[in-house]
Amino acid sequence: MRLRRVLTVTVLTALLALLLVNGAALAQDDGGEGDPDAGAELYAENCVVCHGEQGEGRAGATLNAVYGGINPDAFLRTTISRGVEGTFMPPWSQEYGGPLDDEQIDNLVAYIESWGTAVEPPLPAPRPPQQEIPPVPEIDGDPNEGYAIYQVNCVACHGEQGEGRVGATLRTAFAGVQPDAFIIQTISRGRDGTLMPPFSRDFGGPLSEDEIQDVAAYVLSLEGGASPLLRGEVVGRASAWPLVAVLVGTLILILALGVSASRRSAAPPESGGKE
Repeated sequence: MRLRRVLTVTVLTALLALLLVNGAALAQDDGGEGDPDAGAELYAENCVVCHGEQGEGRAGATLNAVYGGINPDAFLRTTISRGVEGTFMPPWSQEYGGPLDDEQIDNLVAYIESWGTAVEPPLPAPRPPQQEIPPVPEIDGDPNEGYAIYQVNCVACHGEQGEGRVGATLRTAFAGVQPDAFIIQTISRGRDGTLMPPFSRDFGGPLSEDEIQDVAAYVLSLEGGASPLLRGEVVGRASAWPLVAVLVGTLILILALGVSASRRSAAPPESGGKE
């Protein structure tokens, strides 16, 4: 009987110690009290593209479900900070190479947890372009419409002016004969092995073909991102080298034939018979 009591007390003590250790670990993962208003602005800038305005999911997972577990705050904070390996969710914490600090992540968590409550703030509307963007030749899309779509779908990863954040920079000349086709294909189908998901509805994304044309027109309108063909520049150094090699080879062949012909004409004629 005494041995049973000792074992019972030992097991209860061990369970209590385990709960205390887990509680301390969760407390360390907890951040401060976030500001849902500031979180709404951050969510519009960084998250709505993949998760939707109310967490309904677009190119990313749905967020408007109840999170299970002892501490859903810690789960949200860890997921935002570290990302999810093997998915399109990148790490957003500066500690893991992202653009957000701890206070901003706390604000995001506070905003997500305000959904469906009386304190839920509205999302800010996308900003219009500062000036009218002229049409881009050789593409049917409207860059002004593309700007608005870009602000909702692309700015989180690629930056307001295509300078790049957690995604690639877009302010470079796109090499190739048809840079517009390359951009449209990349937007539509995404890029395997990267954080770029497909945005075409044909591949499970949220955008129509007309919207993709508009975004492609805006990307090409960015300074440094316009088609090199329209600027009179060489279409990428790599694509110019084959043509240079052919020209050089042709010149060498012409010179060699010319030298050979001149030597033949200068040579003395051979005698026709023996003496």
